[in-house]
Amino acid sequence: MTRTERTSPLTAARELAPVLARRAPEYDEAGTFPQADFDDLRAAGLLGLMVPTRLGGAGASFADYVDVAAALATGAGATALIFNMHASVTGALAHTPDDVARAMGAPPSYFVARDRVLADAAAGALYAVAMSERGAGSRLSQVTTRYARTADGFRITGSKAFVSGAGHADAYLVAARAAEAESDGEPVVSYFLVPAGAGVTVEPTWNSLGMRATGSHDLHLDVTVPADALLGGVEGLTLLLAQVMPHWLVASYAAVYVGVARSAVDAASAHLTERGLQHLSAARARLGRADAAVA
Repeated sequence: MTRTERTSPLTAARELAPVLARRAPEYDEAGTFPQADFDDLRAAGLLGLMVPTRLGGAGASFADYVDVAAALATGAGATALIFNMHASVTGALAHTPDDVARAMGAPPSYFVARDRVLADAAAGALYAVAMSERGAGSRLSQVTTRYARTADGFRITGSKAFVSGAGHADAYLVAARAAEAESDGEPVVSYFLVPAGAGVTVEPTWNSLGMRATGSHDLHLDVTVPADALLGGVEGLTLLLAQVMPHWLVASYAAVYVGVARSAVDAASAHLTERGLQHLSAARARLGRADAAVA
């Protein structure tokens, strides 16, 4: 199916939701990556949701993403959460205006690398986010993963936690600090898009009820990456990029959990009906409040 023959992203997500829901219990029980789900997302062109149309994607807005993610999450929260991490990478890259990137110091090579990453996503590449660390959470100022310049790139060493899609992504967005701080003692923290492969290993650590299928395991890095793996083409942009694109760090997750909540309300309603309790005033009131909260 070509891109022009595909249904709209939201329609595709709504059609896929019941399919994902049927698979979700098995994936959660086994704690395995929902491969069939992502085969379907890929076939529907949803991995290119945030990619500009000129690069083969759907050219979606953040509002479009919210609707799609919530729809997917009504079927499988774990699948939608992995999808969110991918969309966080592609959305932030696609939606940072060129003039803003240039103002931050991005060189011409950054735009070439960015377009390649986005085109790969439209073709089916999956990206994950490796930001959090044990004992530091996702606080960028506290990351201990280090990087140092090499003759033709960067050497990155360290460990990350809660990496959804670990072991199945084609590349990981990694936050790391420079081996040497600024002259004022402040850490220099940069983003890198690190390809999966040698030097990137997964340690199985994840076993979270209802979200086992995210495979949010630990990721260990001892890898050399090329110079164009540096996101933005400039060191030390993490906090600035977070200010430019805060919705991809916070609000994108909310879309997933709205979908999970909608599914929970529907399940509660179905349970009451099956038990013949749907007419109880207390149950109706509580269900009504829950329904209004996720409307």
